[in-house]
Amino acid sequence: MTDTPIVEFRNLGKEFSGTRVLRGVDLKFERGEVHGLLGENGAGKSTLIKILTGVYSHSEGDILVEGKPVTISSPMDAHKLGLGAVYQDAELIGSFTVAQNVVLGGEPGRFTLNRKAIRDQGARILKEIGLTLDPDRVASSLSAAEAQLVILATLFQRKYKLIVLDEPTARLSASEAELLFRLIRRFQEEGITIIYISHRLGEIRQLCDRITILRGGRVSATLAGADITEERVTELMVDRTKNELEVFNPGLARPENMLQVAELSCEHLAPLSFEVRAGEVLGLTGPVGGGMELVARAVAGLVPHHGEVKIAGQKADISTPNKALTAGIALIPEDRRKQALFPNMSAADNIALPVLSRLSHGGYITERAKFVYADQVMKRLQVKPPTPAKAIKFFSGGNQQKAVIGKWMSAKCRVYIFVEPTSGVDVGAIRDIYEIMLGLARDGAAVILVSSSMREIMALAENVIVIRDGKAIYRAPKAKCTHDQLLGISMTGRVA
Repeated sequence: MTDTPIVEFRNLGKEFSGTRVLRGVDLKFERGEVHGLLGENGAGKSTLIKILTGVYSHSEGDILVEGKPVTISSPMDAHKLGLGAVYQDAELIGSFTVAQNVVLGGEPGRFTLNRKAIRDQGARILKEIGLTLDPDRVASSLSAAEAQLVILATLFQRKYKLIVLDEPTARLSASEAELLFRLIRRFQEEGITIIYISHRLGEIRQLCDRITILRGGRVSATLAGADITEERVTELMVDRTKNELEVFNPGLARPENMLQVAELSCEHLAPLSFEVRAGEVLGLTGPVGGGMELVARAVAGLVPHHGEVKIAGQKADISTPNKALTAGIALIPEDRRKQALFPNMSAADNIALPVLSRLSHGGYITERAKFVYADQVMKRLQVKPPTPAKAIKFFSGGNQQKAVIGKWMSAKCRVYIFVEPTSGVDVGAIRDIYEIMLGLARDGAAVILVSSSMREIMALAENVIVIRDGKAIYRAPKAKCTHDQLLGISMTGRVA
């Protein structure tokens, strides 16, 4: 490693609408190192990476690349500086081949595209970094793991100096993860710096030269070698000075079961049984990609599965999303923009979608009926601005989430599944969303909270199941759990 860091942050800060999410961040990333970045949800990891890759601009402080101050105002600025990221939902051009994706933007030839030259260059890059993928394979046929590896090959081809990997093994099998680790070591040999974001402490200790822990928008500590222990990492991640969330579940569960799940299983999820009483909030937690999300998708009918589900004692058909909804199950997914909203349609169109038949008269639905209905929902949930005619894409993340919840509340479901409900949500809306969730429980619904935030789980759930590597490894009433205990089990898989 050289004396000059590849990237350095000096007194970096970021503010959103008066709320400081990063403050006084001083951090160096050395050339050719694997640097782990850890922190609880809301600690500032995503914001820091989005500043580095040009998605956000910073509010204060300086960014230096190879010792020189730079301005990163857009992803293109980051690209020109050789800074990039690979996210869990890595996207390729599906109709292109692997080779075409790898060399995209750096195709050989000045005026015309030479398909053979593109194919040969792509194949050479794949061989150089040790990937055995067929360069002629169409990208749409790749698995999520293979797509991630092709994105890495693309960044290698573009001679990136620093690459961020965000929970890269969340969707990978053990053999695929090992291939990724070999690729990371190959990149290190080329002097490429890797920022590795993960909640899996075993991976962190195996791969990382150093780790930095963020807490409350600040650098809590940077550790190396033998100092990276479960006890030390947990101690540094948990913000002891931060008040617990003001919203707290007082215990709303009723005696009767609303949801009974028996031997539910699907690909990458071992058989799992559980019950959720009317008024209960069940917390499912664990590392991202460890299986908790699969439970939500299976119960909502999104993936092929085995097992039996009963709602209020009656067997329910959840073989498809529509049948699950008919049975009374609503899913509020993490990626609301892709999975729960039509961004170019109005708030009224989105909110009224599940109840159009109720709003119709003689088979005809008036705009006024939709707008009146949506206005009532928006006022009830304090969606701001309360403008039903406005396209939903122009609302903030928190208000979009409220609109999604309002849409399914109108369908009067009996089971509500929330997946990372405050992901990408503005700080001011988090309390509102929690209150809405507890309101559903008070009304007698069964609520499943799928969240990697232990603070969120401890505030809202009455019972907790930790899922890791596709298996339920721990379950207990929330009263018998502690924040640090759940965090340790999630990161290491060890139950004391």
